[in-house]
Amino acid sequence: MHIGHGRGVVLGDSMCRLLEFTGHSVQREYYVNDQNTQARRFGASVWARMHGEEPPEGGYTGAYVTELAEMAKRDLEGIDAMPREEADDRVREYAIGVMVERIQHGVARLNVRYDEWFLESGLWHEGIAQLAIKRLRESGFLKERDGALWFGPALEEEDGLGEQVRSNTEDRVVIRSNGEPTYFASDLGYLLSRFERRGFDRVVEVWAADHHGYVPRLKAAAAALGIDPRRLMIILHQMVNLKEGKMSKRAGRFVTLDELLDKVGPDAVRYFYLLRSPDTTIEFDLELALTQSNENPVFYAQYAHARLANVEVTAAERHPTLPDDADVSLLAHSWELDVARQLAFWPEAVEDATRLLEPHRIPYYVHDLATAVHRFYHAGNETSEHRVVVDDPVLTRARLELCRAARHTLKTALDLIGVTAPDRM
Repeated sequence: MHIGHGRGVVLGDSMCRLLEFTGHSVQREYYVNDQNTQARRFGASVWARMHGEEPPEGGYTGAYVTELAEMAKRDLEGIDAMPREEADDRVREYAIGVMVERIQHGVARLNVRYDEWFLESGLWHEGIAQLAIKRLRESGFLKERDGALWFGPALEEEDGLGEQVRSNTEDRVVIRSNGEPTYFASDLGYLLSRFERRGFDRVVEVWAADHHGYVPRLKAAAAALGIDPRRLMIILHQMVNLKEGKMSKRAGRFVTLDELLDKVGPDAVRYFYLLRSPDTTIEFDLELALTQSNENPVFYAQYAHARLANVEVTAAERHPTLPDDADVSLLAHSWELDVARQLAFWPEAVEDATRLLEPHRIPYYVHDLATAVHRFYHAGNETSEHRVVVDDPVLTRARLELCRAARHTLKTALDLIGVTAPDRM
Protein backbone atom coordinates (compact mmCIF):
# COMPACT_ATOMS: atom_id res chain seq x y z
CA MET A 1 0.00 0.00 0.00
CA HIS A 2 1.37 3.39 -0.92
CA ILE A 3 0.59 6.64 0.86
CA GLY A 4 -2.31 7.41 -1.49
CA HIS A 5 -4.06 4.21 -0.45
CA GLY A 6 -3.57 5.24 3.17
CA ARG A 7 -5.66 8.35 2.68
CA GLY A 8 -8.62 6.28 1.52
CA VAL A 9 -8.20 3.86 4.42
CA VAL A 10 -8.18 6.65 7.02
CA LEU A 11 -11.05 8.49 5.37
CA GLY A 12 -13.24 5.38 5.31
CA ASP A 13 -12.40 4.34 8.86
CA SER A 14 -13.09 7.83 10.23
CA MET A 15 -16.48 7.87 8.51
CA CYS A 16 -17.24 4.51 10.12
CA ARG A 17 -16.25 5.84 13.54
CA LEU A 18 -18.54 8.83 13.13
CA LEU A 19 -21.45 6.68 11.97
CA GLU A 20 -21.03 4.26 14.87
CA PHE A 21 -20.73 7.13 17.35
CA THR A 22 -24.06 8.51 16.13
CA GLY A 23 -25.88 5.19 16.44
CA HIS A 24 -25.55 3.58 13.02
CA SER A 25 -24.82 -0.10 12.45
CA VAL A 26 -21.70 -0.25 10.30
CA GLN A 27 -19.84 -2.98 8.40
CA ARG A 28 -16.32 -2.22 7.24
CA GLU A 29 -15.39 -4.05 4.07
CA TYR A 30 -12.26 -4.24 1.93
CA TYR A 31 -12.87 -5.35 -1.67
CA VAL A 32 -10.05 -7.54 -2.97
CA ASN A 33 -9.63 -7.57 -6.76
CA ASP A 34 -8.40 -11.12 -7.26
CA GLN A 35 -9.90 -12.13 -10.61
CA ASN A 36 -9.81 -9.24 -13.08
CA THR A 37 -7.32 -8.44 -15.85
CA GLN A 38 -4.95 -6.57 -13.55
CA ALA A 39 -4.98 -9.44 -11.06
CA ARG A 40 -4.03 -11.85 -13.85
CA ARG A 41 -1.26 -9.51 -15.01
CA PHE A 42 -0.02 -9.36 -11.45
CA GLY A 43 0.07 -13.16 -11.23
CA ALA A 44 1.76 -13.37 -14.64
CA SER A 45 4.38 -10.86 -13.48
CA VAL A 46 5.21 -13.03 -10.47
CA TRP A 47 5.34 -16.13 -12.69
CA ALA A 48 7.73 -14.38 -15.06
CA ARG A 49 10.08 -13.38 -12.24
CA MET A 50 9.97 -16.95 -10.92
CA HIS A 51 11.45 -18.06 -14.24
CA GLY A 52 13.96 -15.24 -14.72
CA GLU A 53 11.84 -13.46 -17.32
CA GLU A 54 10.55 -9.91 -17.73
CA PRO A 55 6.91 -9.28 -16.75
CA PRO A 56 4.40 -9.11 -19.62
CA GLU A 57 3.42 -5.80 -21.19
CA GLY A 58 1.34 -3.81 -18.73
CA GLY A 59 2.58 -6.03 -15.90
CA TYR A 60 4.23 -5.19 -12.58
CA THR A 61 7.97 -4.59 -12.32
CA GLY A 62 8.56 -3.50 -8.72
CA ALA A 63 11.12 -5.16 -6.47
CA TYR A 64 8.29 -6.57 -4.37
CA VAL A 65 7.25 -8.71 -7.39
CA THR A 66 10.71 -10.34 -7.43
CA GLU A 67 10.42 -10.88 -3.67
CA LEU A 68 7.04 -12.57 -4.15
CA ALA A 69 8.51 -14.75 -6.90
CA GLU A 70 11.25 -15.99 -4.56
CA MET A 71 8.66 -16.72 -1.87
CA ALA A 72 6.47 -18.59 -4.36
CA LYS A 73 9.36 -20.73 -5.57
CA ARG A 74 10.05 -21.69 -1.98
CA ASP A 75 6.46 -22.30 -0.87
CA LEU A 76 4.75 -23.71 -3.99
CA GLU A 77 6.42 -27.06 -4.41
CA GLY A 78 5.79 -28.78 -7.74
CA ILE A 79 4.28 -25.67 -9.30
CA ASP A 80 6.20 -26.17 -12.58
CA ALA A 81 4.78 -29.68 -12.95
CA MET A 82 1.21 -28.38 -12.99
CA PRO A 83 -0.67 -27.55 -16.20
CA ARG A 84 0.14 -23.94 -17.04
CA GLU A 85 -3.38 -22.59 -16.51
CA GLU A 86 -3.64 -24.28 -13.12
CA ALA A 87 -0.18 -23.06 -12.18
CA ASP A 88 -1.06 -19.48 -13.18
CA ASP A 89 -4.14 -19.57 -10.95
CA ARG A 90 -2.14 -20.99 -8.06
CA VAL A 91 0.62 -18.38 -8.34
CA ARG A 92 -1.89 -15.54 -8.60
CA GLU A 93 -3.83 -16.82 -5.60
CA TYR A 94 -0.63 -17.18 -3.58
CA ALA A 95 0.75 -13.74 -4.50
CA ILE A 96 -2.53 -11.94 -3.82
CA GLY A 97 -2.84 -13.79 -0.51
CA VAL A 98 0.57 -12.52 0.55
CA MET A 99 -0.31 -8.97 -0.49
CA VAL A 100 -3.61 -9.10 1.42
CA GLU A 101 -1.72 -10.18 4.55
CA ARG A 102 0.59 -7.20 4.11
CA ILE A 103 -2.34 -4.86 3.65
CA GLN A 104 -3.95 -6.28 6.79
CA HIS A 105 -0.75 -5.60 8.71
CA GLY A 106 -0.50 -2.08 7.29
CA VAL A 107 -4.03 -1.02 8.15
CA ALA A 108 -3.71 -2.54 11.62
CA ARG A 109 -0.81 -0.15 12.25
CA LEU A 110 -3.28 2.65 11.51
CA ASN A 111 -5.71 1.17 14.05
CA VAL A 112 -8.09 0.18 11.25
CA ARG A 113 -10.00 -3.08 11.12
CA TYR A 114 -12.25 -4.59 8.48
CA ASP A 115 -15.16 -6.90 9.25
CA GLU A 116 -14.94 -8.50 5.82
CA TRP A 117 -12.19 -9.01 3.26
CA PHE A 118 -14.46 -9.55 0.29
CA LEU A 119 -12.99 -11.47 -2.65
CA GLU A 120 -14.08 -10.49 -6.13
CA SER A 121 -13.85 -14.16 -7.16
CA GLY A 122 -16.53 -15.03 -4.61
CA LEU A 123 -19.09 -13.13 -6.69
CA TRP A 124 -18.53 -15.57 -9.55
CA HIS A 125 -18.25 -18.70 -7.42
CA GLU A 126 -21.60 -17.90 -5.79
CA GLY A 127 -23.21 -16.93 -9.09
CA ILE A 128 -24.12 -13.39 -8.00
CA ALA A 129 -22.30 -11.70 -10.88
CA GLN A 130 -23.93 -14.07 -13.36
CA LEU A 131 -27.33 -13.28 -11.86
CA ALA A 132 -26.78 -9.52 -12.26
CA ILE A 133 -25.76 -9.96 -15.91
CA LYS A 134 -28.77 -12.19 -16.56
CA ARG A 135 -31.13 -9.64 -15.03
CA LEU A 136 -29.71 -6.75 -17.06
CA ARG A 137 -29.76 -8.80 -20.23
CA GLU A 138 -33.41 -9.75 -19.75
CA SER A 139 -34.40 -6.15 -19.01
CA GLY A 140 -32.66 -4.87 -22.15
CA PHE A 141 -29.82 -2.98 -20.49
CA LEU A 142 -27.08 -5.06 -22.11
CA LYS A 143 -26.38 -4.91 -25.83
CA GLU A 144 -24.15 -6.85 -28.23
CA ARG A 145 -21.60 -4.98 -30.35
CA ASP A 146 -18.44 -6.15 -32.06
CA GLY A 147 -18.77 -9.51 -30.34
CA ALA A 148 -18.76 -7.95 -26.85
CA LEU A 149 -21.55 -7.32 -24.36
CA TRP A 150 -21.97 -3.67 -23.43
CA PHE A 151 -23.94 -1.82 -20.79
CA GLY A 152 -26.61 -0.16 -22.92
CA PRO A 153 -26.95 3.25 -21.21
CA ALA A 154 -23.17 3.68 -21.41
CA LEU A 155 -23.20 2.62 -25.04
CA GLU A 156 -25.74 5.28 -25.91
CA GLU A 157 -23.46 7.96 -24.45
CA GLU A 158 -20.93 7.15 -27.16
CA ASP A 159 -23.19 7.70 -30.17
CA GLY A 160 -21.41 9.93 -32.65
CA LEU A 161 -18.11 9.93 -30.76
CA GLY A 162 -16.24 7.76 -33.23
CA GLU A 163 -14.24 4.55 -33.05
CA GLN A 164 -11.18 6.09 -31.40
CA VAL A 165 -13.16 7.14 -28.35
CA ARG A 166 -15.01 3.84 -28.27
CA SER A 167 -11.77 1.91 -28.14
CA ASN A 168 -10.90 3.59 -24.81
CA THR A 169 -14.13 2.79 -23.02
CA GLU A 170 -13.48 -0.68 -21.66
CA ASP A 171 -15.21 0.17 -18.40
CA ARG A 172 -18.50 0.14 -20.32
CA VAL A 173 -17.98 -3.42 -21.52
CA VAL A 174 -19.44 -6.21 -19.39
CA ILE A 175 -18.16 -9.24 -21.31
CA ARG A 176 -15.28 -8.84 -23.75
CA SER A 177 -15.34 -10.33 -27.24
CA ASN A 178 -13.11 -13.17 -25.99
CA GLY A 179 -15.75 -14.09 -23.40
CA GLU A 180 -13.77 -12.66 -20.50
CA PRO A 181 -15.72 -10.57 -17.95
CA THR A 182 -14.53 -7.08 -17.05
CA TYR A 183 -14.25 -5.58 -13.58
CA PHE A 184 -17.53 -3.81 -14.36
CA ALA A 185 -19.17 -7.25 -14.59
CA SER A 186 -17.89 -8.04 -11.10
CA ASP A 187 -19.14 -4.68 -9.83
CA LEU A 188 -22.65 -5.55 -11.02
CA GLY A 189 -22.58 -8.61 -8.82
CA TYR A 190 -21.08 -6.66 -5.93
CA LEU A 191 -24.04 -4.27 -6.05
CA LEU A 192 -26.48 -7.18 -5.73
CA SER A 193 -24.40 -8.77 -2.99
CA ARG A 194 -24.58 -5.74 -0.75
CA PHE A 195 -27.99 -4.30 -1.47
CA GLU A 196 -29.99 -7.50 -1.98
CA ARG A 197 -28.17 -10.53 -0.60
CA ARG A 198 -26.92 -8.80 2.54
CA GLY A 199 -29.51 -6.05 2.78
CA PHE A 200 -27.43 -2.94 3.46
CA ASP A 201 -29.49 0.26 3.66
CA ARG A 202 -26.66 2.38 2.33
CA VAL A 203 -23.28 1.68 0.77
CA VAL A 204 -20.39 4.14 0.93
CA GLU A 205 -17.40 3.48 -1.31
CA VAL A 206 -14.11 5.38 -1.01
CA TRP A 207 -12.18 5.75 -4.29
CA ALA A 208 -9.19 7.65 -5.55
CA ALA A 209 -10.19 10.64 -7.68
CA ASP A 210 -8.76 9.16 -10.88
CA HIS A 211 -11.84 6.89 -10.96
CA HIS A 212 -14.25 9.81 -11.10
CA GLY A 213 -15.48 8.91 -14.59
CA TYR A 214 -16.69 5.56 -13.32
CA VAL A 215 -19.10 7.07 -10.76
CA PRO A 216 -22.03 7.77 -13.13
CA ARG A 217 -21.53 4.35 -14.72
CA LEU A 218 -21.88 2.52 -11.43
CA LYS A 219 -24.85 4.60 -10.32
CA ALA A 220 -26.55 3.92 -13.66
CA ALA A 221 -25.87 0.21 -13.15
CA ALA A 222 -27.45 0.36 -9.70
CA ALA A 223 -30.57 2.00 -11.14
CA ALA A 224 -30.74 -0.60 -13.91
CA LEU A 225 -30.67 -3.34 -11.27
CA GLY A 226 -33.58 -1.72 -9.44
CA ILE A 227 -31.48 -0.15 -6.70
CA ASP A 228 -32.06 3.49 -5.80
CA PRO A 229 -28.72 5.09 -6.79
CA ARG A 230 -29.05 7.53 -3.90
CA ARG A 231 -28.33 4.60 -1.59
CA LEU A 232 -24.89 4.29 -3.19
CA MET A 233 -22.49 7.02 -2.06
CA ILE A 234 -19.06 7.30 -3.62
CA ILE A 235 -16.46 9.47 -1.89
CA LEU A 236 -13.52 10.53 -4.06
CA HIS A 237 -10.21 11.63 -2.62
CA GLN A 238 -7.28 13.36 -4.28
CA MET A 239 -3.64 12.32 -4.21
CA VAL A 240 -1.07 12.53 -1.44
CA ASN A 241 2.29 14.00 -2.44
CA LEU A 242 5.72 13.76 -0.90
CA LYS A 243 8.93 15.36 -2.12
CA GLU A 244 10.37 11.91 -2.83
CA GLY A 245 8.80 11.98 -6.30
CA LYS A 246 6.09 10.34 -8.33
CA MET A 247 4.38 7.16 -7.20
CA SER A 248 3.73 4.31 -9.61
CA LYS A 249 2.23 1.14 -8.18
CA ARG A 250 2.89 -0.93 -11.28
CA ALA A 251 6.52 0.10 -11.71
CA GLY A 252 7.17 -0.18 -7.99
CA ARG A 253 8.25 3.46 -7.60
CA PHE A 254 6.27 4.67 -4.63
CA VAL A 255 6.47 5.54 -0.96
CA THR A 256 4.78 2.81 1.04
CA LEU A 257 2.36 3.44 3.85
CA ASP A 258 4.62 1.42 6.15
CA GLU A 259 7.54 3.74 5.37
CA LEU A 260 5.45 6.78 6.25
CA LEU A 261 4.25 5.13 9.47
CA ASP A 262 7.83 4.26 10.39
CA LYS A 263 8.82 7.91 10.00
CA VAL A 264 6.00 9.79 11.75
CA GLY A 265 3.74 7.24 13.46
CA PRO A 266 0.00 6.53 13.08
CA ASP A 267 -1.30 9.60 14.92
CA ALA A 268 0.43 12.04 12.58
CA VAL A 269 -0.51 10.04 9.49
CA ARG A 270 -4.20 9.92 10.40
CA TYR A 271 -4.39 13.55 11.52
CA PHE A 272 -2.57 14.96 8.49
CA TYR A 273 -4.69 12.88 6.09
CA LEU A 274 -7.83 14.46 7.56
CA LEU A 275 -6.58 18.04 7.66
CA ARG A 276 -7.92 18.64 4.15
CA SER A 277 -11.22 17.79 2.52
CA PRO A 278 -11.04 14.74 0.21
CA ASP A 279 -11.26 16.88 -2.93
CA THR A 280 -7.98 18.63 -2.05
CA THR A 281 -4.52 17.24 -2.80
CA ILE A 282 -2.39 16.72 0.31
CA GLU A 283 1.24 17.75 0.48
CA PHE A 284 2.46 15.67 3.41
CA ASP A 285 5.07 17.65 5.34
CA LEU A 286 7.29 15.08 7.05
CA GLU A 287 9.39 17.67 8.85
CA LEU A 288 6.33 19.38 10.33
CA ALA A 289 4.81 16.04 11.38
CA LEU A 290 7.95 15.29 13.41
CA THR A 291 8.15 18.73 15.06
CA GLN A 292 7.20 19.00 18.73
CA SER A 293 5.85 22.53 18.60
CA ASN A 294 2.57 24.36 18.22
CA GLU A 295 3.19 24.52 14.48
CA ASN A 296 2.48 20.80 14.33
CA PRO A 297 -1.34 20.46 14.49
CA VAL A 298 -1.16 16.95 15.98
CA PHE A 299 1.20 18.00 18.77
CA TYR A 300 -0.92 21.14 19.33
CA ALA A 301 -4.09 19.08 19.85
CA GLN A 302 -2.53 16.32 21.95
CA TYR A 303 -0.66 18.82 24.11
CA ALA A 304 -3.95 20.54 24.93
CA HIS A 305 -5.32 17.24 26.20
CA ALA A 306 -2.15 16.52 28.19
CA ARG A 307 -2.33 19.93 29.84
CA LEU A 308 -5.91 19.28 30.92
CA ALA A 309 -4.93 15.88 32.32
CA ASN A 310 -2.10 17.52 34.28
CA VAL A 311 -4.57 19.95 35.83
CA GLU A 312 -6.47 16.97 37.28
CA VAL A 313 -3.29 15.68 38.94
CA THR A 314 -2.46 19.10 40.38
CA ALA A 315 -5.99 19.55 41.71
CA ALA A 316 -5.94 16.16 43.44
CA GLU A 317 -2.63 16.97 45.13
CA ARG A 318 -3.69 20.41 46.37
CA HIS A 319 -7.34 19.72 47.18
CA PRO A 320 -7.88 16.09 48.26
CA THR A 321 -11.57 16.88 48.61
CA LEU A 322 -13.59 19.27 46.46
CA PRO A 323 -17.32 20.11 46.31
CA ASP A 324 -19.38 17.49 44.46
CA ASP A 325 -21.18 20.13 42.42
CA ALA A 326 -19.57 22.86 40.36
CA ASP A 327 -20.82 26.44 40.40
CA VAL A 328 -20.10 27.25 36.75
CA SER A 329 -21.57 30.74 37.16
CA LEU A 330 -18.14 31.62 38.57
CA LEU A 331 -16.63 31.17 35.09
CA ALA A 332 -16.77 34.72 33.78
CA HIS A 333 -13.43 35.44 32.12
CA SER A 334 -13.30 35.58 28.33
CA TRP A 335 -10.82 32.67 28.08
CA GLU A 336 -13.11 30.51 30.21
CA LEU A 337 -16.16 31.41 28.17
CA ASP A 338 -14.26 30.72 24.93
CA VAL A 339 -13.73 27.12 26.04
CA ALA A 340 -17.37 26.78 27.05
CA ARG A 341 -18.46 28.24 23.73
CA GLN A 342 -16.36 25.74 21.78
CA LEU A 343 -17.81 22.90 23.84
CA ALA A 344 -21.29 24.07 22.94
CA PHE A 345 -20.44 23.69 19.24
CA TRP A 346 -19.44 20.02 19.64
CA PRO A 347 -22.83 18.33 19.01
CA GLU A 348 -23.34 20.41 15.87
CA ALA A 349 -19.82 19.59 14.64
CA VAL A 350 -20.42 15.85 15.04
CA GLU A 351 -23.83 16.02 13.41
CA ASP A 352 -22.53 17.93 10.37
CA ALA A 353 -19.49 15.69 9.94
CA THR A 354 -21.67 12.57 10.06
CA ARG A 355 -24.55 13.83 7.93
CA LEU A 356 -22.22 15.10 5.22
CA LEU A 357 -19.72 12.21 5.64
CA GLU A 358 -16.95 14.77 6.06
CA PRO A 359 -14.66 13.59 8.88
CA HIS A 360 -12.18 16.38 8.10
CA ARG A 361 -14.56 18.66 10.03
CA ILE A 362 -13.44 16.95 13.26
CA PRO A 363 -9.76 18.03 13.19
CA TYR A 364 -10.99 21.53 12.31
CA TYR A 365 -13.07 21.46 15.48
CA VAL A 366 -10.24 19.92 17.51
CA HIS A 367 -7.93 22.76 16.49
CA ASP A 368 -10.44 25.40 17.55
CA LEU A 369 -11.05 23.74 20.91
CA ALA A 370 -7.32 23.23 21.48
CA THR A 371 -6.73 26.92 20.75
CA ALA A 372 -9.29 27.89 23.38
CA VAL A 373 -7.76 25.45 25.88
CA HIS A 374 -4.23 26.77 25.36
CA ARG A 375 -5.44 30.37 25.81
CA PHE A 376 -7.26 29.33 28.98
CA TYR A 377 -4.11 27.62 30.29
CA HIS A 378 -1.80 30.52 29.41
CA ALA A 379 -4.03 32.94 31.32
CA GLY A 380 -3.07 31.05 34.48
CA ASN A 381 0.60 31.13 33.56
CA GLU A 382 0.48 34.90 33.19
CA THR A 383 -1.49 35.54 36.38
CA SER A 384 -1.58 32.94 39.17
CA GLU A 385 -5.11 33.87 40.27
CA HIS A 386 -6.39 32.72 36.86
CA ARG A 387 -4.99 29.23 37.23
CA VAL A 388 -7.36 26.30 37.43
CA VAL A 389 -6.13 25.20 40.85
CA VAL A 390 -6.27 28.09 43.34
CA ASP A 391 -6.72 28.37 47.10
CA ASP A 392 -10.50 28.66 46.78
CA PRO A 393 -11.86 25.07 46.42
CA VAL A 394 -15.19 26.29 45.07
CA LEU A 395 -13.56 28.26 42.24
CA THR A 396 -11.13 25.40 41.61
CA ARG A 397 -14.06 23.00 41.31
CA ALA A 398 -15.79 25.27 38.79
CA ARG A 399 -12.69 25.57 36.61
CA LEU A 400 -12.00 21.88 36.96
CA GLU A 401 -15.47 21.13 35.61
CA LEU A 402 -14.66 23.13 32.49
CA CYS A 403 -11.34 21.30 32.14
CA ARG A 404 -12.99 17.92 32.47
CA ALA A 405 -15.57 18.74 29.84
CA ALA A 406 -12.89 19.99 27.46
CA ARG A 407 -10.64 16.98 28.09
CA HIS A 408 -13.48 14.52 27.54
CA THR A 409 -14.53 16.28 24.33
CA LEU A 410 -10.97 16.44 23.00
CA LYS A 411 -10.45 12.74 23.73
CA THR A 412 -13.74 11.82 22.05
CA ALA A 413 -13.01 13.97 19.01
CA LEU A 414 -9.50 12.57 18.59
CA ASP A 415 -10.84 9.02 18.94
CA LEU A 416 -13.33 9.69 16.14
CA ILE A 417 -10.40 10.27 13.79
CA GLY A 418 -8.34 7.44 15.30
CA VAL A 419 -5.76 9.63 17.07
CA THR A 420 -4.62 8.99 20.64
CA ALA A 421 -5.11 11.49 23.47
CA PRO A 422 -2.04 11.16 25.74
CA ASP A 423 -2.15 12.29 29.35
CA ARG A 424 1.56 13.19 29.35
CA MET A 425 3.87 14.59 26.66
